[in-house]
Amino acid sequence: MSRQVLLGCWAAIALGFLASEAAAVLGGGRVGGLLDFMGRLTRRDPALLAVFVGWMWMGWHFFAR
Repeated sequence: MSRQVLLGCWAAIALGFLASEAAAVLGGGRVGGLLDFMGRLTRRDPALLAVFVGWMWMGWHFFAR
């Protein structure tokens, strides 16, 4: 895949995150935001480990190069 396609995919994911946060703020509490989702996701140790490893992978590939 070309770099532009990958950056476009990451931009689409970022826009999805922004849209979900906007829905949480404008929805009047009917929809939880990203912090609520991450809080529920990381309640269990295996999920917390998966988030941590994913964060490390993303940091290595984007910031360490």
